[in-house]
Amino acid sequence: MVALMRENSRIERQLWLLCDLDSLPRERFQALHLMRMFCQHKNQKLIILLSEHNMPLFITLYSLLPNAHWLHKKESVEYARLFFQDLLHKRHNGNCFSHSLTKYTRNRLRNQTTNAISGNEWWLMEEIIKGKSLSQISGEVNVDVRRLSYIKRHLMKRLNIRNNIDLFAAIKGIIP
Repeated sequence: MVALMRENSRIERQLWLLCDLDSLPRERFQALHLMRMFCQHKNQKLIILLSEHNMPLFITLYSLLPNAHWLHKKESVEYARLFFQDLLHKRHNGNCFSHSLTKYTRNRLRNQTTNAISGNEWWLMEEIIKGKSLSQISGEVNVDVRRLSYIKRHLMKRLNIRNNIDLFAAIKGIIP
């Protein structure tokens, strides 16, 4: 996929990459950083497909990929058609968002429940889900274990989680 993206970045034809967030490898964070390069080219559009369990990550994902376009997997046919028509007619760098995703974000903002998960927190969640301890992660990336512990505690506090078992269950719900 990376080779195809590089090859097509030199060609002046338009290329759309539909990316189902659930189909990315376990190291989603690294894969998304690779995709960031893809959507920086003017003739290429990255469309991220989000499912229900990815919705809490939308604000974080948007901060990672500000040039991507966003479509909810369960969007109605009518709104999906409008989404692709809008995407087809966009000649500028504006983003397209599906109707249900816009509605979801508007409700979250209205209810002031926009606790976005930061990139560091998401990366740490992926490492924890792999079964690594904080000390293992600390040794691998040469980051102080106290810093990792702070990030984990901060995430637990924001998600209103009191123990590691509940944190693991919440992570499994967000990152399948």
